Amino acid sequence: MQTTLKLGVVPVKRGTGFTSIENALISKNNAFAVLAKIDHPVELVNIDSVVPDGIATDPHQVADIVAHLQAKKIDAVFIMHTDFGSEEVVAKTARALGLPVLLWGARDDSPTTEGVRIRDTQCGIFASSKVLQRFGVPFTYIENCHVTDPVFAADVENFCRAANIAKTMRSLKILKVGERPSSFLSVMSNEDELLSRFGIEVIPMPVACLVSGVKALCAEPTLAVLEHIKCMKSRFATDQFDDEKLTTLAALVCFIRDEMNALETAAASIECWSGLAQFFGFVPCQAIGELTGLGLPIACEGDVNGAVTAALLHAVDYNRSLSFFADLTVRHPSNDNAELLWHCGPFPQALAGAGQKLWLDSGGRGNWQLKDGLLTIARFDGVCGEYSMFIGEAKTTQGPKSTGTYVWMEADDWLKWERKLVEGPYIHHVVGTYGHYGDALAEACKYVKGLCADRV
Repeated sequence: MQTTLKLGVVPVKRGTGFTSIENALISKNNAFAVLAKIDHPVELVNIDSVVPDGIATDPHQVADIVAHLQAKKIDAVFIMHTDFGSEEVVAKTARALGLPVLLWGARDDSPTTEGVRIRDTQCGIFASSKVLQRFGVPFTYIENCHVTDPVFAADVENFCRAANIAKTMRSLKILKVGERPSSFLSVMSNEDELLSRFGIEVIPMPVACLVSGVKALCAEPTLAVLEHIKCMKSRFATDQFDDEKLTTLAALVCFIRDEMNALETAAASIECWSGLAQFFGFVPCQAIGELTGLGLPIACEGDVNGAVTAALLHAVDYNRSLSFFADLTVRHPSNDNAELLWHCGPFPQALAGAGQKLWLDSGGRGNWQLKDGLLTIARFDGVCGEYSMFIGEAKTTQGPKSTGTYVWMEADDWLKWERKLVEGPYIHHVVGTYGHYGDALAEACKYVKGLCADRV
C-alpha cells in the first residue's frame, strides 16, 4: 500500500525589521508553489495558523510551532530561510521535533545599484548549520539556489525519499516465519540489537502455526483463495503444478498476507527449502514472489536482515515499486563487470521482462527473467554490533539463460563491489529494485542512529 510523507514546512526570517516581510513572503510563496508541483505522495503542513504570515521570526514562537507540527504528526521538517533567518529558531525547532531536517534558502539577488544587499540568506544558512551541529541535529542541505533551479526540486524529492525510509525504520516490524537453515550461519541476526538500537521488532511465527492455518484454508477455501488461484492462472503457466498444490500455494499467500496486515509488519523472513517443502510438497518460492508482488516483501532462508533491507527499499519509493530478493551468484562469463542476480524462483512476476514464457515448475518455483532497466542494490547488515547498509547502483545487461528467476546486472566496476561485499558485514543475499535511489538510501542512514551508509 502506498505511503504518504507529511512534511512540515517552517519558513524563518530574522526579526520583523531586518528585511521587509514582503520580500520574505515572495520567497516563501515561490517555494511553496514549486513544492506543490512535486510528483510525490507528500503532504505539506505549514505554520500559517501559528505565527503571523506563516513565517517564524522569534524563539518564543518555537513551542507553539513544535506543538502544531507534532499535532499534525509530521514525519520530517523543511526549514527554509527567507532571509538571514534565525539560527536559534532553526536549531531549537529541529531539536524539539527530532525528525529529519531539510535546510535551504533561496539564492540572494544582486545588490542594488546603491550597493544594498536585500537578504543575506546564504550568510544565515552558514550560521544555522553550525548551530544545528552544536545541538547534535543531523540535517540535509540543498545548495544555495533559486527555487526554479532543477536542483531544488530534485533535492527535495531525494530528501523526502530518505525521510520516508527513516519513518519506516522508526516503526518497522518484521514477521519471522520459522527459522534459518541450520547450516546458514551467515543469515543469523540479533533481535535484541535490532530492537534496542533501531526499534525494529521481530515477531516470530512458528512453522506449526503457518502449516495449520494454511491447511484450514485448503480444507475450506475462501473467496480470496479462489480468486488468487484464478489470478495466478491468468498470469503464468501452471500446467506443471497440479490444482491441489495450486490451492495450497494460494492459501499460503493469503494466510501470510492476512497475518502481515493484521500484525502491521512491513516485511517478513521465511524458512523455505529447509523445512516447508516437507509439509506442502513444494517450496514456497512462488508464494514469496506473490507476496512481494502485493507489496509485502519476503526474504528467503530466514534472513531477517534481508527482510529489513527489503522494507527499506520499498519505502524509498513510498511502497509504489517492488523489490526482489536475490543471491549474488556468479560473474558473467565474458563481461567482467556483470554479475548474476538469481534465486530459486521468488522474484515477483510483475517485474518479468516481456516476450518470454512465464511458468511455474512442479516444485513451486517461478521461472522468468526480469525486465531491463536501472537497478539499486542494497543490504542492511551488521557484525559484532556494528551496522551498515551496502548501497550500489547498476543496470541490467544481457547474459546466459538461467533456471529460476534471474537478471544479469552490470556495475561500473564490479571488483569494487566484490571487495566491499566480501570485506564488509555482508553476505550473498541482497535486495534489488528498479531505479537509482542510492542518494536517498545514503541520506536516510544519516537519520538512523548507528547505521552507516556504505556506498560503492
